[in-house]
Amino acid sequence: MEWFKEHKKAATIGLAGIFLLVLILIGCGVAFSDLGNGSDQKEQEASVTDTKKETAEEEKSSDAEVKKEDAAKEEVSEEKTETKEEAKKEEKTEKKDDTKKTSTASAKATTKKDEAKTSSNKSSSNSSTKKTETKSNGSSSSSSSQSKPQHTHTWVAQTKSVYHEATGHYENKWVEDSAAWDEPTYEERYVCYKCGKVMTTDMDPIAHSAECGGSYGVESIQTGAIHHEATGHNEQKWVQDSAAWTETVTTGYKCSGCGATK
Repeated sequence: MEWFKEHKKAATIGLAGIFLLVLILIGCGVAFSDLGNGSDQKEQEASVTDTKKETAEEEKSSDAEVKKEDAAKEEVSEEKTETKEEAKKEEKTEKKDDTKKTSTASAKATTKKDEAKTSSNKSSSNSSTKKTETKSNGSSSSSSSQSKPQHTHTWVAQTKSVYHEATGHYENKWVEDSAAWDEPTYEERYVCYKCGKVMTTDMDPIAHSAECGGSYGVESIQTGAIHHEATGHNEQKWVQDSAAWTETVTTGYKCSGCGATK
């Protein structure tokens, strides 16, 4: 079955050729036969054309099936290549991880070896110092001269100035345009020129002047006053809550020796 699927197109073409040869032979036999009926010959020709059409349709369908199978095979091959590429990528990543692990393990092993060496050196140096004091003094001086002094950072604060505006708010303030005042009111009254008495409306000036022995007259006398309130208007005035000020803000630290920052 698999061989037939793979060579289906060739097999169908071969079968169609054989069928055509058989039809041609049959047609030749019919031509040389003694039957001379035109109607039979036409029917045979029609059957031949029908068979040709059927074979052509079968070839088309077989070609379409073969194309579908080829497309499916290409898709399968593409999927296989993609899976192979993904497997290669995974292998590469695994190899990188393995190399990283081996490098870290070797680094740890070297550090352990160094620590063991330093510890052995320390023990040997201690034993040597116990044996002779003079040798220990010389070795300590030489080691101190050979060892380089470690740098200690001197951190200096880095600052900047931040200016803050004054704060406040607006309030309604009364602004006086004119002060309050009293307007005097006057009335005409009788006044005695001898004693200066101002007579009311119910008094008789003639009788008073006869009693007083003087004369009288009419004058404008202030009898009261009209009070006038002060005038003004409201204005929006700025009231300061806090004055403007400058703040020093620390932005970081810088070493004065090496220039490192933090």
